[in-house]
Amino acid sequence: MYKLGVIGNPIEHSLSPVIFKLFASQFNINLNYEKILVNDDEHFIQTVNNFFAHNGLALNITSPFKEEACLIAQQHTSRASFCHASNLLYLNNNKELTADTTDGIGLVKDLEVNNNISLNNKKILIIGSGYVLDSILLDFIVKNPMSISILARNSERVNFLCDKFGVREFDPTNTYDIIINSSPNTNDNQLFSKVQKLENTLVCYDLAYSPNVTLFLSTMQQLSSHAILKNGLGMLVEQAAVAFVKLFNQTPNTSIVLNQLKAKV
Repeated sequence: MYKLGVIGNPIEHSLSPVIFKLFASQFNINLNYEKILVNDDEHFIQTVNNFFAHNGLALNITSPFKEEACLIAQQHTSRASFCHASNLLYLNNNKELTADTTDGIGLVKDLEVNNNISLNNKKILIIGSGYVLDSILLDFIVKNPMSISILARNSERVNFLCDKFGVREFDPTNTYDIIINSSPNTNDNQLFSKVQKLENTLVCYDLAYSPNVTLFLSTMQQLSSHAILKNGLGMLVEQAAVAFVKLFNQTPNTSIVLNQLKAKV
């Protein structure tokens, strides 16, 4: 039986165990997948080392440890090396701890394949500046959008992302084709109110997944009746599929799993 897990804080909400078990059932693969709560960076490092020392195959990494996961790895894929963040740790053929990032690939596939929304020549606005953006921006840029803009409170991170990826700061006078939220859905989040123009917006996409309409999506819905509203469930499934293929050399049917999850969540 293969040993996998997802590690972060908070962790109880994670659907990764369900997704990987649904993938595995398509190929009669037996695996044990656990949720692992850690308190801080030191606890994270100790837990990761212990996991792989006891026959662990792979760990999915969630907030706030994606940067730390990249730092402790011995080897990095080109994506992880460029992004300096990782949502997947596994042992390579030489038993070296290896970091990869699949978030950007998963989001692009969910938009373009599952929802038929091309990124080519589009004006994109991303709200928030967390480390998941490094992976997303890398995979967005190769799709040749017209522009990518960032709206966030952390001006240092915004400047870093603008310098590294050639993206722009948010301009409230512009309209955007695609708006993606990576920031918290909390009442004290004042970023959503800064978006006022949605007349050209095709889709509003929240990286968060929830059975209910998130605060971001409800705010955008009040501004536009025509924009398509999407949450991050499809991205979660697609990025997990990339990891599953890497680990087991089998390609799961993600549409089946996505429909199974929609019936549960």
